[in-house]
Amino acid sequence: MNLKIKHIVLILVSIILSACAMENRSVKSSDETYEMAAEELDIEVVSNYEVIPTFNAPLINQKLQDFYDLIALQNQHPEFTEEVTEQLKNYTNDSLSNFKTKNVAIIENVKQIGKIIHLNDSTKKIKLTYNKVVDNTKIADTIFAIINNKIIKIDGEPIVSKKVRFSKN
Repeated sequence: MNLKIKHIVLILVSIILSACAMENRSVKSSDETYEMAAEELDIEVVSNYEVIPTFNAPLINQKLQDFYDLIALQNQHPEFTEEVTEQLKNYTNDSLSNFKTKNVAIIENVKQIGKIIHLNDSTKKIKLTYNKVVDNTKIADTIFAIINNKIIKIDGEPIVSKKVRFSKN
């Protein structure tokens, strides 16, 4: 029994270490790419191009998945309706009937449509298309993600906090 726990702990530690190593490797390679690109481009040439901001796909994908998971939890377990409704208020101001799904939905292939709309300095709105997989059926859908950026200080260090909300319009 004790030997099995040691094996499980060793496997978990090795997975965590390999994940950290992969993350570290990807950060280093992106830094090297940026350095090479900065060396190759002339400042005059760069000023002729418009920088198109991109959205944070993993963050939005995770938040959208969490949102649909909460809706499915509410539908499958009505006894949690009050608690889940409070959590859903953090994801949307829209009526939840716009997002109804009886079963768990898996969100895939989140892509941006059009340009990012800057509502103000800290808020932007992005129209997204995605696939919702429910019971082995893919349903294409669109949604707006409203991203609020707020700078907070933790231990004197400024950190950007991002809050994502969803809307059908």
